[in-house]
Amino acid sequence: MAGIALSALGTAAALTGALLATNLHAQAYPSKQILVASTASPGSSGDAGLRLMAAKMSESMGQTVLVELRTAARGAQAYAIVSKAAPDGHTLTFGTSGTYVYGRFLFKNMVFDILKDYAPVSMSFNSPSYVTAPNSMGVNTLKEFIDYAKKNPGKLEYGSTGHGSYFHLATEALKNAAGIDMLHIPYAQANFPQLQNDWASGRIALWLTTWANVGPNLNRFKVLAIIDRQRSKHLPNVAPIGDLLPGYEPFVVWWGFFGPLGLPAPIANRIAAESKRAMLLPEFTSKLDDLGLNVVGSTPEELASLLRQDINAIAKIVKAIGLQPE
Repeated sequence: MAGIALSALGTAAALTGALLATNLHAQAYPSKQILVASTASPGSSGDAGLRLMAAKMSESMGQTVLVELRTAARGAQAYAIVSKAAPDGHTLTFGTSGTYVYGRFLFKNMVFDILKDYAPVSMSFNSPSYVTAPNSMGVNTLKEFIDYAKKNPGKLEYGSTGHGSYFHLATEALKNAAGIDMLHIPYAQANFPQLQNDWASGRIALWLTTWANVGPNLNRFKVLAIIDRQRSKHLPNVAPIGDLLPGYEPFVVWWGFFGPLGLPAPIANRIAAESKRAMLLPEFTSKLDDLGLNVVGSTPEELASLLRQDINAIAKIVKAIGLQPE
């Protein structure tokens, strides 16, 4: 019994010592430059938001937060950097749900699994999308649109930025929840201006898009719902889609930080807190509002939960439409 007690005391002492060492390491963090290997597309809303955040974090953390674009190979280039780094918080990656979540369903040769190969740190901000219909349709609400679509099954077309894109999957989720049939018209990135023209002219009956397209064109279409769990500051009278269409599980495009496996919780929490502090500065919040982004600043645990929710929601849609990875 005495041996067991001594063994237990020894184990407790070891655990206490390890915890103390981790906390002391977190207090000394950061001790050098922090590298962020970013998968956000150059010039995108996510890239702009990250660079604003990195500048403010550099000031508050006393070390440079250096952003390096590593957009090649669907996130594999960033993973190659982070997976080989020490889990000390000085090497991170930043990117969008398109890379971390949708990729697992779209591509056979993804080199990483976001649930197994990264430590979640913080979801920084997200970009809600808006359900829009051209004025020429003569509908004013989502219910009116759904009723019209049910009377014209298979005759309406909706546009997206490509097969398997967020906007494709989110519209398919809407179709399934509403019980309507529409034809998908995918537009390649090079044909994005044509998508905008077809939407404005009324050729396509529905387009899920972001504030960047909605804001300058409010007189040309009706905004029927917002795909988010909250109302938009820009259009507070537009209801979240979940309030209008029971059964729809809203998922939005988001950007966030991840670190190497084994990243200590105190360091992950410090990064999450510093990034959120930067985003809550009035000048930062104002710029994100202009980009149509919502400040979130989640904890590591909240990001881990969000990942599971998004993966489950998208898996249902992928199965329903029979989407196969390429």
